[in-house]
Amino acid sequence: MTEKIKVGFAGVAHFHADSYVQCFKMIPNVEVVGVFERDRELANQFSEKFGPKVYESMQALLRDVDAVVVASENAFHYEYAANAVESGKHVLCEKPMTIDLEQADKLVKLVEKNHVKFQMCYVMRYHAVTSLAKGLVDEGRIGKLLSIVGTNKLNRSLVLLRGWFTQKSLSGGGAVMDHTVHLSDLIRWYTGSEIEEVYTEIGRNVNEKLNVEDNFLTTVRTQNHVLGHIDGSWTYSSGHFTWGDVTLEILGTEGLIYIDAFRQNINFIGNEKPSDRLSWHYYGCNADLSLVKDFIRCIVEDAQPIADVYDGRQGVAVTLASYESSSVGRAVKPK
Repeated sequence: MTEKIKVGFAGVAHFHADSYVQCFKMIPNVEVVGVFERDRELANQFSEKFGPKVYESMQALLRDVDAVVVASENAFHYEYAANAVESGKHVLCEKPMTIDLEQADKLVKLVEKNHVKFQMCYVMRYHAVTSLAKGLVDEGRIGKLLSIVGTNKLNRSLVLLRGWFTQKSLSGGGAVMDHTVHLSDLIRWYTGSEIEEVYTEIGRNVNEKLNVEDNFLTTVRTQNHVLGHIDGSWTYSSGHFTWGDVTLEILGTEGLIYIDAFRQNINFIGNEKPSDRLSWHYYGCNADLSLVKDFIRCIVEDAQPIADVYDGRQGVAVTLASYESSSVGRAVKPK
């Protein structure tokens, strides 16, 4: 493929859309053509900031692009992704793939039928540190895997900046829906095994004004008998010096790997004004750039994404099993 790949955005309500569009602009053989967004004010802001044309409808956008980035509110993921796939467009989809397992299964079938590339935004598979750990695990450097314990916590103030995160009709849920997926996906990736059992406790909310959960712990067991533990809560204080974290302890019979994925940073301390007293500046790898580059590579080389539509489906299954487990008070099997 010698011509530029034309990319459009179907929804930009998710924070990550801003990062993805900047990353696509760094790739010479890509042109970001336009955006369709239900919220016209948000669409105009995105267009003014990053340059793509605002489209009045999803169908109009699909006529002008080769690939679509779905970065809308979670509730619209299925509609946008299905429309794109049925139109023969490649899709890069923000997590969760859907908020409903039936919709997830339909997407799997649609992708198989239409022979397009469908890649999930499981960005932690593309981080330099987690990728290095994957290599060490696969080489047997820590022996047989026994357990994986991780956190993917978030500054509680961030979800308030985009109100849809805390509206269940648009998000599908709170922290469980938002943050189960990254660590459960890494557990599947490192173990090479499906998650067989899920037990979740949803605790009392840190922010009692929210209508969705912000505090939970999940324990999983894979089919090859590796235990996993996930804390994906939105519980860092508003004054916390970072947006959040991704940490992992990967235990094997012959060793331990400890990961703090976003520790590639400097802390700045100033004295001119209160806001200068402590600030956090990240200088590490750009996992979003690696993600979008690989999406384009898969299109050009007709390659299989390392996190595909089936991985998206499994992420939905584990997340929904977490809610079911919390409701019934016992471990359940993902469907």
